[in-house]
Order: sequence, then C-alpha cells, then structure tokens
Amino acid sequence: MDFVDLTPIALGHTPLGTRNQLPEVHAWQLDWDKLARLIRDNQDVMAQVEAGLAEDWLNTHGTIWDSTTGYHRYPNDNREFDDTVFWAASTWATPAIVVTFHNEISQAFSCYRVGKDPDFHYLGPLGRAH
Repeated sequence: MDFVDLTPIALGHTPLGTRNQLPEVHAWQLDWDKLARLIRDNQDVMAQVEAGLAEDWLNTHGTIWDSTTGYHRYPNDNREFDDTVFWAASTWATPAIVVTFHNEISQAFSCYRVGKDPDFHYLGPLGRAH
C-alpha cells in the first residue's frame, strides 16, 4: 500500500464537538485493513499515525501507532491513557488518518469503508498487530 492510493483530506473542527451531530448522511468506519497495510509497508518513513474524524479532528483524534512504541495497546480505554482516544466511525463525518513523517511533515488522508463499527481492529486476534 502506498500513499498515492489514499485521498488527501482537509481537517476541520466543530466548535461544540460532535455530541449534537445527529444527521445520518452515511455509515463510514475506519478501514483497518487498509491502515494496517499502510503502516506495514511504510514504517521506515513514518514517525506517527493518528486516527479520527476529519470534520471534527480536534475533538476526535488520537495516536494509534508511532515508530517508538509501535501500535498503542489500549485505544479508547482509560486504563492506560496514552493519547489514543479517537472516533473510528461516524454517520456524518469522514474517518481519517494523519501521518507524520520522519521529516516532521504531516499529511491527512481519508481512510474509510462502509460500516458502523466504532471499535478498533488493528491489533488483530488476541491483541497482535496485523
């Protein structure tokens, strides 16, 4: 998987957050398979990967992988808060990732498929990364 296979996206911010956002425009969830392939194939050029919703990035993003730790083990879990609280599905916003490269340049990409599953699946079976 290469970055040319992804669509760049602009990030936004909803001042009041997503609590009152109820429109059902679509059913999109983060594409974990695509994301796992991207990380596996490009670890040598990436420093960090964050996930969240593009239209409300500031309220919904968190780090899921970095070149030091690897995959963060407990996303969306307060047992070990390590900046991994993020939204992985939405009925109105676009699931997205931000890749920070080793040269400190960051780029946002949409990364979704049809679905409503808000859970994280990049750890694979029994907590092992893909």
